[in-house]
Amino acid sequence: MSLKSLTRGLLVAAGIGLAGLASAASASATTLNEIIQRGTVRIGVLIGGPPMGMVDDKGNPTGYDYDVAVLIAKYLGVKAEYVALTPPARIPALQTGRVDFLIATLNPTPERARSVMFTMPYNAFNMVVVTKGAKVESLDALKGKKVGATRGTPQEAALRRAGGINVTIFEDDSITTQALLSGQVEAAALPETLVLSVAKQNPDAKLEIGFSIYAQGNSMAVRPGDFEILQWLNNTIYFMKKNGELDTLYRKWTDTPLPPLETF
Repeated sequence: MSLKSLTRGLLVAAGIGLAGLASAASASATTLNEIIQRGTVRIGVLIGGPPMGMVDDKGNPTGYDYDVAVLIAKYLGVKAEYVALTPPARIPALQTGRVDFLIATLNPTPERARSVMFTMPYNAFNMVVVTKGAKVESLDALKGKKVGATRGTPQEAALRRAGGINVTIFEDDSITTQALLSGQVEAAALPETLVLSVAKQNPDAKLEIGFSIYAQGNSMAVRPGDFEILQWLNNTIYFMKKNGELDTLYRKWTDTPLPPLETF
């Protein structure tokens, strides 16, 4: 067989293989019609990151994400099962089919985008460094200090990239916050919305926001191949942003207007 023929055969085989993979992904995709016929949608929502996600005194999920999820279920016209998830459990719950999609304050990083597909952002906040008492103005000022962060988050990665910081990891933002309040860590990287909420409830803690590491937009997430659900969610986020529903919920939980949301 000539090299030209062999090359052509390999290209054809590769094309067939890729087509097969595409067909398999398409065949396994969940559609809106399947969810509607089922009559129930399973939505993963965040806990451990107030005011975006937490649990009430009865152990039920509450917060901004939960309220947005209730609206999404209303627009779908089906009953909803709200699955409470800590930050490390969010993507695994989606990958294993435990939930149909996530409304769980998830930052759409390139690394995460290898595992899930993201909508346009539906909320945003600044990720800040907070201390008790003396304010810290830069990452350099954190070197040699014990700083808390939540496992698997962009803020953990940012602190580790800075180098020289003793990064101490916790399972969710609530635990990270408690570690700061109790003196287990000297500083913490947390959402500004959470810090403001905790400071309001604990004025004696004297929490000081030092600086913003970055502005974080947060997206809903679906499994790879679920393009129909992705498009519907994007359409609905746009609709809720334009009619003011997202802003109303954001003000309810943060006492501040919804920040400008990027699109992609």
